[in-house]
Formats: sequence, C-alpha cells, structure tokens
Amino acid sequence: MSPSTSPRFFTEREVARHCSKDSCWVRLGTRVYDVTSFLRMHPGGEALILRRSGKDVSEEMEGPPHRHSENARRWMEQYYIGELDRDSGTEEAQIEDRALSGLSGGARLRIH
Repeated sequence: MSPSTSPRFFTEREVARHCSKDSCWVRLGTRVYDVTSFLRMHPGGEALILRRSGKDVSEEMEGPPHRHSENARRWMEQYYIGELDRDSGTEEAQIEDRALSGLSGGARLRIH
C-alpha cells in the first residue's frame, strides 16, 4: 500500500475469515497484513503462519521462543493492506446476532 493511500478498514470477523492457504491474513495489533504470498517463504514454515491466520500475531512476533528482527518487521510491511476497525466490528456483530437469532426491531442479543 502506498504511503499516500488512505488505509482500508477491516472488522475482526472479516480478518478472521482469511485463514487458508488461498487467503491468509494476520493482524499485528491494529495493522492487517495479507501474507498469502509469503507462506511458502516463511523460514519457520507455512504451517506456523496458517495456525495463526486471521488472528493477532503480536505475541509471536515478540517471542518467545523467537523474537522477530527489525528486518523481518520491515519486510512484513510490503504485505500491509489496512487497519482493524473495532467500532464497525461491534455494530456488525450486533446485526449478525439479530439475524441469527431471528430477532428484529429494538431487541438485541449480546454475546460476551
């Protein structure tokens, strides 16, 4: 993504849906990365990333057992696609919850 381009925003649910070899996204805090094309190049093997796909990998990047280098962090930036939008994720979850539960109008189902 070009520095002059405004970032796209994704909900947690949208990021979580990208959890396969064909479409593998991860989060680093609120930053979202499409690492699909990097899977085969990962020094630790693609399975390590696939097990964490759709999730925040901050703890894995910091270690233990392996703290990733600053070079690895810079390398990751080429896969940056946008930011996590936590606000819309809450609204999306409420709409989905109402649809799944068959509720309408002002009734709301909250799942914690």
